[in-house]
Amino acid sequence: MNVKQTIQARRAYRSLEPVEITQELIRDLAESAGLTPSCFNNQPWRFVFAHDPEVLRKLHGAMSRGNDWVQAASMIIAVFSREDLDCRIKGRNYYLFDTGMATAFIIFEGHGAGTGGPSDSRI
Repeated sequence: MNVKQTIQARRAYRSLEPVEITQELIRDLAESAGLTPSCFNNQPWRFVFAHDPEVLRKLHGAMSRGNDWVQAASMIIAVFSREDLDCRIKGRNYYLFDTGMATAFIIFEGHGAGTGGPSDSRI
């Protein structure tokens, strides 16, 4: 599948099937983020891949209303970034833009791996 097809096919599903999360999947997702371009390659993002059932239960309480669907997710990826970890050029901060791109790379890698669907999801 090419990039355009991936973008067109990707959907935000709210009905997920519980599945096993492998270390290989987590590594592939993290590697995709690491390939994302960022200002001077600073990579200001940090991702926490939570897949332990007890940790997931604790995270459910942190979700905003309307996100009840996440209780069926086999993994939650927390996304963090800090302004001081990236460039500020001519008054422009790049950390949020760069982190957003890295998050998109993770989403596309996950979609390419067959994650996110209502019956075939791995996440």
